[in-house]
Amino acid sequence: MKTVKTLLMLCTIILALSGCSSLRTASDYDKNVDFSGYKTYNFYDKGIARVRLNNLDKRRLMAAVEAEMNAKGFTKSDKPDLLVNLVVVAREKTDVYGPAYYGGWGWGWGAGWGWRGGWGSPFWGGGPGYVNQYIEGTIIIDFLDPAKKILFWHGRGSGFNLDNLNKREERLYTGVREILAQYPPNVTASR
Repeated sequence: MKTVKTLLMLCTIILALSGCSSLRTASDYDKNVDFSGYKTYNFYDKGIARVRLNNLDKRRLMAAVEAEMNAKGFTKSDKPDLLVNLVVVAREKTDVYGPAYYGGWGWGWGAGWGWRGGWGSPFWGGGPGYVNQYIEGTIIIDFLDPAKKILFWHGRGSGFNLDNLNKREERLYTGVREILAQYPPNVTASR
C-alpha cells in the first residue's frame, strides 16, 4: 500500500511540474497600422545589447526569431521596414507541492457524494513536501517602425524555465514560434 501511495504522489508531482512548464503567450498591436507594408526586418541593436541572457542563449534567441521571421516571408535587411526588439524578464519562482491541501470527489462523512478537502497529503498519509525553486523567464518580442518611431506589435511568452538546460535550444525555438504565431494579428476580426 505504501508503494502505491508513493507512486501516486510521484505521478501527481510529475503532472504538476509538467503543467507549470507550458508557455503562456499573449500579444497586442496598434489597430491603426497596416501590417501588409512590412516586408523586411532587422534587430534593434540597443535592445539586443540589454537582453539579460548569456551570449549563447542570446544567439539562440536571435536565431529562433530569424528562423520564424524568414518562415513568415520576411527578409533581413540593413534598411528594414521593422525592427525587432527583444526583452527577457526573469523572476524567482517557488512551487511547493504536498503535504498541503487535498480534495476531490468522493464519499464525505454525513454529506454523501461531493467535494471534500482538508490539510495533509493528497494521499491520506502525510509524507514529505516538495519545493521547486527556479528562475522563470518572460520573452518579449516587440516590432518597431523605424520610420514612424512607434511600437506597433507586442508579443510575449511567460513561463520559460531559465534554469532548465534540458533541450534549451528546442524550447527557445518553440517559445518564439508560439509568440510569433500571433503575428500578423487577425486585423479584420478585430475591426
